[in-house]
Formats: sequence, C-alpha cells, structure tokens
Amino acid sequence: MLLTTGNERSRITLAAMLAGAPTRVGFTVVPELAREHLRFDPRISQIANNLRILEALGHGTALLAQLNANPSLLEPQVFPSADDVATAHLLLREQGIDESKPIAVFITQTSPTQRKSWREDRFRAVAETLHRDYAMQIVFAGTSAESPAIEALRSGLSFPTASVAGQTSLLELSAIMGLSDIALTLDTGPMHLARAMRLPMVIIAPAWSPAVEWLPLNNPRARILKNLDLPTAPADYVIDEVTVPEVEQNLHDLLKLYPPRTFTQRTLTSS
Repeated sequence: MLLTTGNERSRITLAAMLAGAPTRVGFTVVPELAREHLRFDPRISQIANNLRILEALGHGTALLAQLNANPSLLEPQVFPSADDVATAHLLLREQGIDESKPIAVFITQTSPTQRKSWREDRFRAVAETLHRDYAMQIVFAGTSAESPAIEALRSGLSFPTASVAGQTSLLELSAIMGLSDIALTLDTGPMHLARAMRLPMVIIAPAWSPAVEWLPLNNPRARILKNLDLPTAPADYVIDEVTVPEVEQNLHDLLKLYPPRTFTQRTLTSS
C-alpha cells in the first residue's frame, strides 16, 4: 500500500494494517503504522514528495535521477483528442472568439468553502487592461454553478467577452486552454489543466495554503502571487494582499516571454 501526502493518511494506514497489507510505505503522522515512513520535504513540491515513494520501494532510481535533472518532467500533462480540439474551436467560434487575435482564459471562481476569492472589480480592471493594451479576448471558464457569478462579472466590462462555463468536458476545456495565450487564475481545479497544457499563467494564491502543496513551483510559465502566510483562513478572508498592478505587471512580463500566437500557429503544443 502506498500512502501519498493527501488527507486521511493515518486512518487509511490503520485500515490497511488491520486488513493485513504487508507493505505500507509513505507519509503518515503515526510512523509505527508504516513499514517505511517518509517525512514531508518542504523544499520540493507535493508531486516530487510523492514520487519519493518509488525510491522507498527500491524502484525508480533512474527515473528519479532524470526527474531531478529536469524538474519540468514533474509537470502534469493532459492530451485532448482531435474531437476535443474540434469542439474547442467550435465553442470559441460560437462565442465570437477570433483565433487570429490573442486569447486569455480567466478562472475567477472557486468553491465558496475554500476562501480563495479575489474581488470582482479587480478581475474587471485586469481584463480591461489586457483588452486595451493587447487586444486580448477574454474567455471565462468554470462550472455551471459558477455561471451566475461569471455573468455578473462579465456584465460590468466595457467590451464583449466569452464564457464556456459548464459547456465543456475537462479535456475540451484543456483544449481551449491549449489554444489560448495566457491565463489569470485562482488556485483551483482548472488551474491544473492550464498548467498541464503549458499555458503561461498568473496565479492569485491564498495566504493560508502553502505554495509547496500543489502549485507549480519553479515553473517559468507560472507566476504565483502569494503575499502573506496565514496558518488558517479567516472567515471573511479575501485575497486582498494581491493587487491589480502586481497582477498586470506579471501578465505583461509573461506576454513578453511568451508572445501571443498568430492564427497560423494556433494549434495545440506541449512545448
């Protein structure tokens, strides 16, 4: 049994022991329950920590050496099918998106229990700047349940935008991200799809969530804006410590490093 750094580790370990699982290797707060116990290394990412389990099992030495030599190999990847890509093109076209012009994905909503929100007027301010300075088209992504909040945000903008909230599968949304130029995102599920599609992005991160857990550390395409460290999230917490000028400057820097593509180049790429 392998124990990653996720939740319920000790309970699962105890259940495995009582069930007679002879091999129990990984992370637990009760070391006696595991045959080999690993301690979390805060200097490396969650993914890199979990891959240490391979080494504890006596496997993967060559793989781990390769990963250590090339940290980009630790980044997740997803592979939309040709049908997913065709649907992505269709959705963008139906939403009035011109693929000959720059495209930015905005992920502005998270679960209300996570306390990872950024204020609506700040998203609007950044969207207006991107549209004015780069002729950027904005595509909002999210779930069907998040659509009302997204529509309220869109209604306050001075230019037309698009929304694919609730209209895509995960792979179709991944394809849309692969066809886009940049993203502004909260620390939430779709951010990981953008990460897997190698989409340059600015991440507005909450003060109470350690960056080392799941965020893309040491990735040149990802700018993580986390300006405070809090042990827990206050009940009324909003990420006010991340400012509009800071977000805009990081988006500008990324667009210099990764310029928007032309129409002839707008195909999926894993580079």
